[in-house]
Amino acid sequence: MNEDSIPTADSVPASYRYWQNAAKGLLEPLLALMQEGEAHIPIQGKASDHCLDADRLEAFARPFLLFCHWEVSLRNYREESDLDALEKGKAWFRKALLLGTDSQSDQFFGYSTNYRQHSVEMGLLGIAFEMSREWLWDGLDAAEREQVLLWLESDAGNGHHWNNHLFFGVFLLEFLAAERGENPRYRAAIDWYFEELERMYSGDGWYMDGSNQAYDFYNAYAWHFYPLWWIRLYSEKDVERCQRFSDRTRLFLENYSLFFADNGEHPAFGRSIAYRFNATAPIALAYLVGASPLSPAESRSLCTRNLEFFLTRPIEQSQGCLSIGWVDEFPELAESYSCGGSPYWAAKGFAPLLLPPSDPFWTEEAAAPEGDRSVALQGPNLVVRKVNGASEIVNVGTQIGSSNTRFGVHKWGRLSYKSGWGFTLPKGDGLYPLDGSLTAQMKGSELVYGRHGTVPLALESERMACMYSLGGKVDGLQVSVETSLFWKGDWQLAVHRCRACQDVTLRFGSYSLSYDEDQSILVERGETMVEARTDEKAMVLQMVAGYEAVGLDERASESDGPRRSIQAPFHVTGLLLGELGAGESVCLVSLSYAGANSEAAKPWKILSCDDEYIQVEHPTLGVWEVRDF
Repeated sequence: MNEDSIPTADSVPASYRYWQNAAKGLLEPLLALMQEGEAHIPIQGKASDHCLDADRLEAFARPFLLFCHWEVSLRNYREESDLDALEKGKAWFRKALLLGTDSQSDQFFGYSTNYRQHSVEMGLLGIAFEMSREWLWDGLDAAEREQVLLWLESDAGNGHHWNNHLFFGVFLLEFLAAERGENPRYRAAIDWYFEELERMYSGDGWYMDGSNQAYDFYNAYAWHFYPLWWIRLYSEKDVERCQRFSDRTRLFLENYSLFFADNGEHPAFGRSIAYRFNATAPIALAYLVGASPLSPAESRSLCTRNLEFFLTRPIEQSQGCLSIGWVDEFPELAESYSCGGSPYWAAKGFAPLLLPPSDPFWTEEAAAPEGDRSVALQGPNLVVRKVNGASEIVNVGTQIGSSNTRFGVHKWGRLSYKSGWGFTLPKGDGLYPLDGSLTAQMKGSELVYGRHGTVPLALESERMACMYSLGGKVDGLQVSVETSLFWKGDWQLAVHRCRACQDVTLRFGSYSLSYDEDQSILVERGETMVEARTDEKAMVLQMVAGYEAVGLDERASESDGPRRSIQAPFHVTGLLLGELGAGESVCLVSLSYAGANSEAAKPWKILSCDDEYIQVEHPTLGVWEVRDF
């Protein structure tokens, strides 16, 4: 840093210092856990299904990425109080890297092998080594660099899952090429990885995540994060490919603001949601490389609101480190691949620190959140809507790969996902959760099935329709379903046309209303409607046609079994139930509300309902007419 160009405290925007301090605040518990002679940070948490070596590597590589973002920012501005943490981190990461890559050390990370998690972390390190080249890589002597390169080379040619993981092969080989010199075989492999990745592009700026067959926030923190880093580091390698990636990111970001509520939260949707604020990962990067349609103020506003949302929640575990969970520590949210260090993928969300404090990103007047809007995204078969300050994802055409079912098909299979409402986890194996879904249970079976594979039939800004089945291999259950969903404000009108091959119980669940023990909640259950209200929020589920009874799925006390809501310890979900015999068909119609406890939460009067036309009237929202096909 040129001392003459160091900005003063008075000249650094408060927004910039906020981000610096946020990164430092997350690093401080990690710095306190760093031990001399160890190659990983001992972050408490469950073990993954990979191996101990992979978990140890995660607990080095992911905190290292966070530290790299913070260190880059300190080249632009730092205060005396930053220096001790800066020097301690630099010294520890350097020594830990050399210990972890020394095959003769008891701290050795182990080599990469086919489909091993090491490939993921090694690809990440390719980016982090470029970020830290000034203080780490270029400071290693020739023997030390050779040791690390030999370790990295164990990943060359290994198998990667056919999804966003192919990017890790790209960055590993690019870093090796930068250090070893161009290698035509490596360049051919990089081109092959890219061609395979581009085959997963679906349109509207969205990629299908390969063999996972899913669309979720991996589109942000993988598919539009790694290409932007490749553009930043290696743009001269393929100018045309850079342009394609830039164009797709620009298209993706055109409507991405709709995925964030006014308070900064995004809907909990898909896997790895414990990575939290990395959902904003591509926003500042796209601005940095000139691939964003958003203004500097819009970019900063989205990133800051999302970061603030999570940092003002109790998301730390007992060591002060980031926990597994959503708005608090909730270890049950972990996937099989999660370990204590996994949540530090959130480091990607600190991309704004790559921008200097003088950039308009930090100095433009903050942008206000946008108003209500709804957009149908044909590429991922999603409708995203902003409604009364909340963000809602309507899930039209999910295809969940068989390799993804072990992570919980409910993470993609519900009809919709909404900020502030979250979802519940299954009560047990083979029991699809009841909220936000139509589920089926065969008479005499304990298994509960929800939506899995889906065929989209209609995808519009105000309605959707899709076709799917409920059932599975174990007991041979088959219920064919055609669903239409309409929305008005915080209300949804759902139509399910069902035909069963066996005797079944069908249940349709509302959004789950979650609450803490210090919140009062009122639950009312009538013959045709169930309601739950706190001081701030309300859930209403109302029969229109086809159902026979109402019910509840709730955890009202510690005696009601383990916590299942990702939002809070307790929850209540409204249910509508119907019985369907083998060979029979039924049309199920309901109205569901999830929003503020206000006049809008009052029930509707049913004026007309037949196979193709529904008319209802609300005391404040007026008449709502729906024509289904």
